[in-house]
Amino acid sequence: MNKHINILIADDHQIFLDGLKMIFSDQKDWKIVAEAKDGTEVLQFFNTTKIDLAILDVNMPKPNGFDLSKNIKQNFPNCKIMILSMYGDEQFMNEFVKMGVNAYVLKNAGKQELLEAMNAVLNNETYISKALRSSNKNDDSFVKSLSLTQREKEIITLLAKEKSSQEIADTLFISIYTVNTHRKNILHKLGIKNTAGLMKFASENNLL
Repeated sequence: MNKHINILIADDHQIFLDGLKMIFSDQKDWKIVAEAKDGTEVLQFFNTTKIDLAILDVNMPKPNGFDLSKNIKQNFPNCKIMILSMYGDEQFMNEFVKMGVNAYVLKNAGKQELLEAMNAVLNNETYISKALRSSNKNDDSFVKSLSLTQREKEIITLLAKEKSSQEIADTLFISIYTVNTHRKNILHKLGIKNTAGLMKFASENNLL
């Protein structure tokens, strides 16, 4: 018997929660185990229920989706987070991505895209709404940035500031061998050959 994916859905509009339940009703391995209308209720469920995936609205009260996501990432790091938002602002979305949320989906997305996002997240991928991806001028660079770990992004930022490997090791309290290993992995992931390319990438993706 397959293990169910325990899902929490949170939005301060009941009609939206009902819509999500309807969309997921025919997914045999996905089980909605909790629904909440504000951040306080969400955190209460986390203290009593195993949650594999939290689907959160941005505008929820007490606390809002941003602060709530930060709390969950810090205290329940194994839980994946999908943000549902009416805000298509790229910078706003980037703040969530930097925090480590697994998906950012616009509320005007259809059922098919929502299911696509769900499957991507459950396969340990990061998903961004198609509308946001298509509007991003540096789409290829942006999509590549999603494959980076937080530590790799930190190292890119320091490299772009012309820090040496030893300086980076001292700043991050890691060995120079670890820095060089990360550096090789970063160049491989991004298809970049030198520091100049990293500086350009960092500038395009708000890592400076």
